[in-house]
Amino acid sequence: MPEFLLGLPHLADGPLLAAARRLRTPVLLSANAFSIWRPDRIGVRDWVGFDHRSLRRLAGLDATLDSAGFVAMARYGFYPWTVTAYMDLAAAAPWRWFSAMDLCVEPEIARDDAEILDRIACTVRLYIRCLREAEERGIADRLAPVVQGWHPDHYLHCLDRLPGVEHAPVLGVGSVCRRQVGGTDGVLRVVETLDRALGDAPARLHLYGVKSEAMHALRDHPRVASVDSQAYGQTARRAAFAAGQSKTDAFLARHMVAFQRRQVALLAEPGQGARSPFFPVALPESPVDPIEARVAAAADELRALHETGEVEWGDLGPLSAYHWAFLDDLPDPEAAAEAA
Repeated sequence: MPEFLLGLPHLADGPLLAAARRLRTPVLLSANAFSIWRPDRIGVRDWVGFDHRSLRRLAGLDATLDSAGFVAMARYGFYPWTVTAYMDLAAAAPWRWFSAMDLCVEPEIARDDAEILDRIACTVRLYIRCLREAEERGIADRLAPVVQGWHPDHYLHCLDRLPGVEHAPVLGVGSVCRRQVGGTDGVLRVVETLDRALGDAPARLHLYGVKSEAMHALRDHPRVASVDSQAYGQTARRAAFAAGQSKTDAFLARHMVAFQRRQVALLAEPGQGARSPFFPVALPESPVDPIEARVAAAADELRALHETGEVEWGDLGPLSAYHWAFLDDLPDPEAAAEAA
């Protein structure tokens, strides 16, 4: 059965951390939990680094590290920290594994298919940079690449672009925490699609923040290595509000313990979990309009250049693709000057 990783909001000394230790459960922490923020001269908070001092409290815990991609995108629009700062954090503790930085593509983040593909290109570039820096630090064997997408064919596209991930010990699956379990874009279809694409490759999947229903449905799937959740935080917040009291760490710890035990019991239930039948993924049709086809090809070329670091994030997007598509049609100023 998949292993359940309990999400922790922080590593502060107190009842929450003590409860996690008593449970003897593997835990997952977000990079943002270690962020240090300070106000600038006009009072705007600036990210100034990661707090490595709290990492000493990991002693005795089986812990993994997540790059906090969704939080970073939803709150800040992009990562406040650099790849180097994140990899320093990854190297500063004996994490079981740590995820590569990636760009999530939930509908509230990515508005359309083109933006999803742009963000997948950036995910590929971030992984290559994380891998390079992990190799420099001697920790590449614990780096977990993350495959991104919304439709199953997006995940296949991302998987195809990420180098060597079929041999990774863990392959993270992003943008699944808020989606439905069944259906053409559901968690079951995504997992089945990746399972078929990976074939005999040893890589197993970690599903970030999936719902309890998805955990239960995938409890017997051989490709799924682990799942995580910190959903008890929302439950505790509602319960505290209803009771008219503060959501202290002691209050939160009681909800966390009950939640962890329910999830572990859910994954341990006997019998076959629901499996989604595999349907071959229909790749998107190429545009028939020649201008649209030219712009789409230019957008793909720019994404490939971004993955290798030859163009920046700001060079992606529909206007850049249109300009790139017709760049050769523009008059050459130097040739015009010579002709004159």
